[in-house]
Amino acid sequence: MGSDWPYATTLFDDIRRAMPFDAPQSFGSDETYALSADVLRLNGLLPENAVLDAGTLPAVAMPNRHGFTGDARPDIPVPAR
Repeated sequence: MGSDWPYATTLFDDIRRAMPFDAPQSFGSDETYALSADVLRLNGLLPENAVLDAGTLPAVAMPNRHGFTGDARPDIPVPAR
């Protein structure tokens, strides 16, 4: 998840538009911020005690903010650029 989007606001937008599965777009802002925070915490991108809201969400530093992360496995060749 951490390398899928350059900004945490995209995660919020995806959750807001698609969740919950059986009733898309029915989450309110508080529920969407809470679920976004949980996903970010589970991926090690947000501390356990962090508060996520309209002011703090854009400040979350996603690993892909400046480009996709490389594959660190030694058996995967690095593509030529």
